Amino acid sequence: MKRIFHSAMLFVCVAFLGQQLVFGQATLIDPVEVFQGSLSDPENDEVSLHWDVTNLTDDTLELMVVRNIIQAVDVLNLPYVKGNPGAYDRFCWGPLCYPFGAFSSNSADNFLVTILPEGIDSSFVCDYYPVGIAGVTALEYCFTPATDLTAGVCHTVLFCLDAENCALGTSEEEAQINWGNIAPQPVQGLSTLSYELEAGQSGDVKIFNASGQEVWAKAVNSAFGLIYINGNDFSEGLYFLTLNVDGKGKKTQKFIVQH
Repeated sequence: MKRIFHSAMLFVCVAFLGQQLVFGQATLIDPVEVFQGSLSDPENDEVSLHWDVTNLTDDTLELMVVRNIIQAVDVLNLPYVKGNPGAYDRFCWGPLCYPFGAFSSNSADNFLVTILPEGIDSSFVCDYYPVGIAGVTALEYCFTPATDLTAGVCHTVLFCLDAENCALGTSEEEAQINWGNIAPQPVQGLSTLSYELEAGQSGDVKIFNASGQEVWAKAVNSAFGLIYINGNDFSEGLYFLTLNVDGKGKKTQKFIVQH
């Protein structure tokens, strides 16, 4: 059974209720910070959260949504495959609910959500499906213009199901990942990403399209080096590169391919 928790009604939302969080461009009205529940409650098979997005500027905003994984439970069904084990998610924005595991909404002009000055959009919903996996998943949602993905308003939600500590992990055992930025951007020919791991570490690099489908993968065995991204190998659009080290640490960067 599906439940939609509006942040104004969610009793576990941490502070800020009844207030607006202003971040410069768009304004998120009472965004949910924490959902905390039990896997034994069947209504938590699908957790749905909602908040409104308003425009307090003098300019018309045209926004897409980018979803980033900040922290995940041990088993995550990504890229999503129906029937596979692991928690998964999706979100709705504007006219569409996007595929399970999608990293972003469609960046085409006709799929952007237009919010006029003093206007409010109520279409955003994020859904989380724990599928019996206990722990904490932290998902970040950025409401951003498609022309500048760094100019967005971002907010992180913690989904805590039977979690001993409903907080972001700070374990000293987590892998330390040092890396640079994908450059040049947008990716039109050959771009690179530098990285440095600790001695004895190894990992893997994966690239996903905006729908959450894995389109490229490579093992990383050297302690340091460069990851090469050839724009000619990809269609135009938005992509997400993840570097996962020894199953203990993961980082993600966004890049755009243009031809």
